[in-house]
Amino acid sequence: MDQIELKENIQADFPALNKKILKNDLIYFDTAASAQKPSVVINELSDFYLNHYSNVSRGVHTLCVEATFKYEDARKKVQKFLNAYSENEIIFTKNATESINLIAQSYYQRYLKSGDEIILSVMEHHSNLLPWYFLRDNYGIVLKFINIDSDGNLNLDHFETLITKKTKLVAVTHLSNVFGTITDKKLIEISRANDLHILLDGCQSISHIKVDMQEIDCDFYAFSGHKIYGPSGIGVLYGKENLLDELPPFLGGGGMISEVTYDGATYAALPNKFEAGTPPLVEAHGLGVALDYVESIGMDKIEQYEKILTEYADQKMADLDFVINYSKSKNKTSIISFNLNKIHAHEVASFLDVEGIAVRAGHHCCQPLMKLLNVTATSRISFGIYNTKSEIDYFIDSLTKCKNFFGVK
Repeated sequence: MDQIELKENIQADFPALNKKILKNDLIYFDTAASAQKPSVVINELSDFYLNHYSNVSRGVHTLCVEATFKYEDARKKVQKFLNAYSENEIIFTKNATESINLIAQSYYQRYLKSGDEIILSVMEHHSNLLPWYFLRDNYGIVLKFINIDSDGNLNLDHFETLITKKTKLVAVTHLSNVFGTITDKKLIEISRANDLHILLDGCQSISHIKVDMQEIDCDFYAFSGHKIYGPSGIGVLYGKENLLDELPPFLGGGGMISEVTYDGATYAALPNKFEAGTPPLVEAHGLGVALDYVESIGMDKIEQYEKILTEYADQKMADLDFVINYSKSKNKTSIISFNLNKIHAHEVASFLDVEGIAVRAGHHCCQPLMKLLNVTATSRISFGIYNTKSEIDYFIDSLTKCKNFFGVK
């Protein structure tokens, strides 16, 4: 299966893949950073601006009604995609970073006091570290970090030792942007048994594995639209309705109020309470279109296909004795971090770029994890629905060319 079943020539849907890099066909192995966009999303964004644009919920004229319908219809699509109970559980933000910051600040105001504890992990993206650092540095919240085992899985035995009576919240990645490791569902079971709230950073999982909020049973889930073939500038925060009802607003402004007087304000019901100001309405529509596109293929098929690609790449890389593969977990998908002996990750990425292969190099916004691995950077390949085994073969050949070019044995 060298292409996703049910849809032929899927690469033709993505105009960016027609680009040539120094006469080489572009091979895009950087989906973990941001996915390419299908034509249907690009065209719908253009059509919105050309024919339907107006601010939402601000008037009764035709354009306003059309824009508002498209914006709220996108919310329904996200609810369906996540299998959330209610549209009120879907908050639009500008990205996952804002979603996590929203929970950090609002959760602190409602639930936390100095000395209370939040559990993170050593492999979190900076966007799921810095918002909690703010709480530690400004309000005395205590942060603890789950270790990983030698394969890059969260050490759940260690996790259990971190829990005390002062622990309130667990905030961890659902799928590591360095290792591709999928967080074991047992973490949520342990959290539930200890009456802890759970936030999952879903930036990577949203586009690679099927996610179901009712099955996963986390309290909060954050992701960015650009990771799942939608536009940039749109993020989503899912939260259980009863919890979101209890949290105070994160931002103040138009659209999130019920009434304002000189003495104060009362706030609108969910989801408006958390959507102050003019929202990313066109971007939300684009996200809805992207979700339609993904569902037309099928998340089950996508998950199966990308695991096949990952296993294939792992097998091919294992034959190269000059490659160090850091992504060792058996429970992983779509992301592999690696280094070539004595060649810096940035030099590897630059060489591959000349070959037409787009990969990511650096600390991947995971500096604490890089220090744990005792490296300054890694190269990273990450797959999307448009990648193929033949591209992996070309990549493997290019790694050997890179090794020979730098004269490394």
